[in-house]
Amino acid sequence: MPLKKSIPNILKREIKRLLIFFIFFQSLFIAQGAAALPNDVVKIGVSSMITPVDAVKYYQDIIDYIGDQIKRPVRMVNRRTYDEMDVLLEKGEVKVAFICSAPYVKNRAQFGVELLVGPIVNGRSVYHSYIIVHHESPINTFPELKGKVFAFTDPKSNTGKLYPTYLLKGMGFAPEKYFKDILYSYSHNKSVEMVAKKIVDGAAMESIVYEHMLKTGSPYARQTRIIKRSPPFGIPPVVVTRDIDPVLRKRIRDAFLSMHKTPKGKAILDAMMIEGFAEVPDRNYDSIREMERGVVESSRVARTVKDNKIIHLGVIPKDNPRIMYEKYQPLLDYLMEKTPYQYELLLKKNYEETVNALGSGETDVAFLGPLTYLEARAKYGVVSLLKARGVEGTASYKSVIITKEGLPVRTIADLKGQSIAFASSKSTSGNLIPRYLLAGAGIHLNELGSYTNFDYHDSVVKAVLKGQYAAGAVRDSVARKYMKLGITVIAESESIPTGPLAAGPGTSPAVIEDIRRALLALDPKKPDDQRVLKRLDEDLKNGFTEAADRDYGEIRTKIKAVPQTCGIGCHPKMEL
Repeated sequence: MPLKKSIPNILKREIKRLLIFFIFFQSLFIAQGAAALPNDVVKIGVSSMITPVDAVKYYQDIIDYIGDQIKRPVRMVNRRTYDEMDVLLEKGEVKVAFICSAPYVKNRAQFGVELLVGPIVNGRSVYHSYIIVHHESPINTFPELKGKVFAFTDPKSNTGKLYPTYLLKGMGFAPEKYFKDILYSYSHNKSVEMVAKKIVDGAAMESIVYEHMLKTGSPYARQTRIIKRSPPFGIPPVVVTRDIDPVLRKRIRDAFLSMHKTPKGKAILDAMMIEGFAEVPDRNYDSIREMERGVVESSRVARTVKDNKIIHLGVIPKDNPRIMYEKYQPLLDYLMEKTPYQYELLLKKNYEETVNALGSGETDVAFLGPLTYLEARAKYGVVSLLKARGVEGTASYKSVIITKEGLPVRTIADLKGQSIAFASSKSTSGNLIPRYLLAGAGIHLNELGSYTNFDYHDSVVKAVLKGQYAAGAVRDSVARKYMKLGITVIAESESIPTGPLAAGPGTSPAVIEDIRRALLALDPKKPDDQRVLKRLDEDLKNGFTEAADRDYGEIRTKIKAVPQTCGIGCHPKMEL
């Protein structure tokens, strides 16, 4: 009998315990669900370097420090250009970012970014633009740079582009008409290096970077001198998006403002030669707004003369943005002279974005590779207009597989079990054709030791030269550049038609015809045309010829013939 009574009591106690357990964990799960968003990784963007690019590690130190202070996981999101960072901010993919002063002004007007803090250097939150030349140069004033080669940093840079453009506007000139040639360095310390090596005659750059380089004993900085200093501008700030959580915003701001008070924070700041961070007023950036208005008004007048139409031209990113601007800006300058339009070069991060930009109308025309053209044709109905005559004047090129001299790799058959570097997955010569060559030799990717796709062909060659890969696949013209450094070719493809200049589905027929006529008129035998062509990408230096969709029929066949049986999803998936 006592046993019978004890069972219900035990059950009651167990039920009570289970109910408490359930209520406790139910409330815990609810609390965890509510807290999930605040515990997400905080992404902090970096595009504005107030010390040279080799100091990116210090930005990582700052961001890690902020994460420790706010007790949240953080991640640095680094981008090469200001444009790329602006896109991330506008989409909300980063909520906090170090950016340049001019992009802050534009971004605040366009989608409402807000100032958080700014660095303090030499007791102030301002900086300057410096115009520099080589220390041996006879040039002593900015006007003396007329007809010379000049380096800007980024198209959206305040000190590296806007200020010198504003100076020229006051003198009645546009940069393209004033300088013999314009290069983009995409980093302030690279501009100093280009002046020191006499690649350019002068450059515009940020004062803080320049002073940092001098203080740290940079040999490049010592070979240059300043010929003009701008008035003070509001310093490149740390900004936040308008929709950031107010509590998170305050915690990040407080961490920046107190950074100089902690031993760890002060050590990071000292390494960057920054005294700390402070809140900065928006009025500090009014002088930049004034320059922007002046330059925009000047451009508006120019566009009115040019039929008030801007044509956006895209190019698949075979090289880094600085090199792409060097290779294609002279062509845009030529088209501006020969057609009634303004032109802007619009570079995307990868091949896919370049195709989508053309299909959506973000760009009007674009230089594509054979494979990306076929994809754009299938997806959007783009039209091939012209193709480059190429290095040999045959409107063709080849894909080659390279290795470093001295390695025991002499034929394509020797690559089984070896490591290979490819270019972008949608590169014709750097990925599609070499995989076709491997398949023809009976080698599938799962039979390689390893493989990697790089963004640029030059990156492939450099990785092979460093011994990181046994072989690499690149365009033949890229391989030729590095032959003297110990590169040898072990396999080459049949001739591949050069990729076309293609027009998007919404591009005006009148625009297409104007561009087509202007480019077909370029004759390498004419001295004036030769001066334009010799400054372009190597494949464009012999001018252009007509292109048709049928020129790329064999590429269609080959992409479909590449074996799809390796089972690891390595081949580009597209309908052609």
